[in-house]
Amino acid sequence: MVRRLAAILFLPLMLAFGSGVYLYLGTLKSKAVKQHAQLPSVITPKFVLPGTMFVVQQGRLFKLSGGGFTEIGPTGDWSQPTITPDHTQMVAVQRSALSSDLYLLDVKGSVIRRLTKDDARLLSSNHWAFYPSISPDGKSVFFGTDNPKSSSLDPGVDLSVWSMPLSGSQSQALRWTSPFWYTGGDTSPIPLSDGLLFVRHSIDNSTAVHSQIYFQSRPLAIARPLTGAPDNCGEPALSPDGTQLAMICSQAGQTTALEVAPFQGTSLGPARVLLQGGLYASPAWSPDGKGLAYYAPAGITGHFQLWYLAVTPIAPAATPRASASATPLVFPTPQPSPVQVTQGVDLTATSPPAWY
Repeated sequence: MVRRLAAILFLPLMLAFGSGVYLYLGTLKSKAVKQHAQLPSVITPKFVLPGTMFVVQQGRLFKLSGGGFTEIGPTGDWSQPTITPDHTQMVAVQRSALSSDLYLLDVKGSVIRRLTKDDARLLSSNHWAFYPSISPDGKSVFFGTDNPKSSSLDPGVDLSVWSMPLSGSQSQALRWTSPFWYTGGDTSPIPLSDGLLFVRHSIDNSTAVHSQIYFQSRPLAIARPLTGAPDNCGEPALSPDGTQLAMICSQAGQTTALEVAPFQGTSLGPARVLLQGGLYASPAWSPDGKGLAYYAPAGITGHFQLWYLAVTPIAPAATPRASASATPLVFPTPQPSPVQVTQGVDLTATSPPAWY
């Protein structure tokens, strides 16, 4: 009876939040001006990034290398590519009208094999798979999925984090987390050698939905929050050396902040706000860990462009004077300004750049 009452009370919340969390950022653009976006492959980036990057626009995969974009992969509604540690393969999401699946591709965009089968004859048996991420040893893929669905009394589509062998089958998948119902669930997993980082969504007593970054040591263990609910932090990106965590946080309204905090294995140090007051999405670290790529709107169209921001290392404390009463001074180092990489395109804000 209690669960039935909860289902009735929270059904509007499920409709508002449960099916939309993983699509939210894609709607953060101006609706005032309608202008057709150019394909990345026909523009020349304004700034040359090092290494190789994969991005998505309107379901199409593009490779950025050597200062130019090329389209790769077969036709389809693709999103959220992620690269294996040896940089020879990628996992990406292909979405249909009623389900989505993970596919293994090579870095030229050719499909190697389908990893999941989430479409079904019965609508209630369809599933969604999003947010793939490869384990540090390259053996497993972690992802968010609404499997298992809740009961008929609790018709939610909340995601939980699962893992499966990259060379195995979906039947070998292992569930890691148990989400809050009617929130969108658990998203953005980052597998570690000794645990998991992910984003958990929850509802407070005022029915407001919050996002927090959590750490969990093993499957279905009690997860520990690393950020506070009022900060609404999500979209985490771990630096290549594993010592810094970039994230997007929002304390009020629709403006966001790009922040970086030291990651100490199971906890976060004090965060630095690098950018604030705009709409920032999907940070990704450069291969050398000295900068971040991210998406933000530019121009009157509100289309999301690719940007780059060099990240200044934290300045060390000054050497104390001989006097015991002297206090060490920390002089802040000015943070470089962001550089706009693309113009005229409209990159998918829910697909972080895959960069190596």
